[in-house]
Amino acid sequence: MEIPPAVKTAIVQLRSQHAELTSMSDEQILMMLPHAQTKATSENPVQYLDKMLALECGALGEQLLRVGRWDEAEQCLFAALEKGELESDLKIQCMAVMALGQLCEHRGDFPQAMKLLQQSLVLSERLGYRLLQGVSYSKIGDLYCMRGQYLQAVKHYQNVIQIGIELDDEQLLAGSYLNLGIVYDIQGNFDRAIEAYEKGLAMSSRVGDERFSASAYCNLGEVYRKQGRYGRAIEMLLKSLEISDSLGNELTSANSYGTLGSIYREMGEFDEAIYMFKKVLEIAERIGDEPKMAKAYDGLASVYQQKRDTPRALEYYDKSLKICELTGDQHTSAISYFNLSTLYRETGDHDQARRYHEKAQALFEMLNLSRETQQAVQALKKL
Repeated sequence: MEIPPAVKTAIVQLRSQHAELTSMSDEQILMMLPHAQTKATSENPVQYLDKMLALECGALGEQLLRVGRWDEAEQCLFAALEKGELESDLKIQCMAVMALGQLCEHRGDFPQAMKLLQQSLVLSERLGYRLLQGVSYSKIGDLYCMRGQYLQAVKHYQNVIQIGIELDDEQLLAGSYLNLGIVYDIQGNFDRAIEAYEKGLAMSSRVGDERFSASAYCNLGEVYRKQGRYGRAIEMLLKSLEISDSLGNELTSANSYGTLGSIYREMGEFDEAIYMFKKVLEIAERIGDEPKMAKAYDGLASVYQQKRDTPRALEYYDKSLKICELTGDQHTSAISYFNLSTLYRETGDHDQARRYHEKAQALFEMLNLSRETQQAVQALKKL
């Protein structure tokens, strides 16, 4: 069977994303593709579960996860896990548990996500499967990063890089460099962030992984925004959106819209900024991504704060903080506290301003964010 080059590229991507496919031929994977796609786009894909193999249940669950159909994804992944246990297939169990951990992360249940991802790491170590170990380390690192535990995040990402070099796996390395870039970005080390993102982008382009390329462009746009290079930032973000929209990758699209919202806010184009943050909120609500909802509310609050619409700003900050308290997103909480302190200072309520400045400073110090800590210290001196 002659397989077109474009399809061969897709098969290579699938095999690198799903370690259990490594033992299958290109032709076997090709036969699965139309069936999985048809089921994932049908109105009731879970109706097929009792007739599907564990591998098919897992692949369908991950497809549904990527398009934000999380309740159906959960059913598929539990079916894959159950069938994998019945068949004593540790690979299937590992992949299903890992995907369930990712689902819990999207829902904002970080303790359960960490528990599941640690379980996937144990399973991959029992298998002696280095690629799965690398993916598990990467996803655990993402959780630490989300919770502001950056040293732990970097440690896990460096483990992934070590495995990627050992396996000569550029796709694994691409994801690791993108993740490291995020940490450097948060810490204000923009040159190292750009270097890491560009490494990840080059590798993802070589292996034809458009998902990672979209993320790299999006992340580069965020760094350029922080540097005030708005033209370059918008260029990167539009490239990201072109790819992520074509792939139906709403999570990356939401990130790009969020950064565009920040750019327009900083440029004083408030209506455009509100439109972009509402796009983020619309996507986050549709797919049930609570951490992203919190960021969207924080973005909207900051716009209304600049518009001097204090009641609406307070409303959105309150919504953001309530979600952050539930999910443990301390970085977004710190930003909201800092912005609230500025708002209260502008309205003349210095007691409230001082209270929120102290909250923000304490979190920035705990997260080891020296640049933000210094900003909070200087602002507190002015009260």
